Amino acid sequence: MRGKVVGLLVFASVFSGCAFEVEYVPDYVPIVAPTYLAETQLVVLMGDEDARYDYEGRPESFVGQAITLTIPIGAIMREIIASVFRSHFNYGVLFTQRPEPDLRYIVAIEPEIRDFSYRYDRVTEPGVLEMRATDDGYEAVPVTIITPSIQFELALKVFNASGQIVMEKVYPSGLVAGESYVVTSRPHERINATFHAALQQIMLTVASDIRPLLAAQPNLLDPE
Repeated sequence: MRGKVVGLLVFASVFSGCAFEVEYVPDYVPIVAPTYLAETQLVVLMGDEDARYDYEGRPESFVGQAITLTIPIGAIMREIIASVFRSHFNYGVLFTQRPEPDLRYIVAIEPEIRDFSYRYDRVTEPGVLEMRATDDGYEAVPVTIITPSIQFELALKVFNASGQIVMEKVYPSGLVAGESYVVTSRPHERINATFHAALQQIMLTVASDIRPLLAAQPNLLDPE
């Protein structure tokens, strides 16, 4: 018998019929040093209704079909936007339904997450074995590894201080794989952590893309 014996593992019960809810977790979003520092504020056109948007659904994979997952996509997006852009804008981030005439800003962004989906993909590792109970005792069988993944796109509009659209772009995440595992009682948190990380990376790209719109202002400073 070849391969490493991992031990007796409980797997099937993780994916029994159930519903999970997740929330924003700051620890899922690592601190990233800003690439520039703007002496202004960023206005984000995102009202309370947008921030309350929840995704609810089952995975696109066969594995996990008994799970219903609820993700507060609006609330998580709001927190990640704040986390990323507060480090880039000295005067912070202002969330508002619509820009007010007395607001002082250079650009305002309007983000929207579309087509969110998730899945759990199962792969058997023939070189790694686990001991499984049988009627006659135990037998060594290949270990099954689960890889969670998510996919979505961020649609973004950028407005200048006059209310004109100066940039419009869609950022597809592609299929983003999370941390693989053999067994866990919290598969939903693997999806949640993967979504946090993917959205942060897209927001960092957004920060880079709007920099030329700020660079024309004499008060844009590099932290270096």
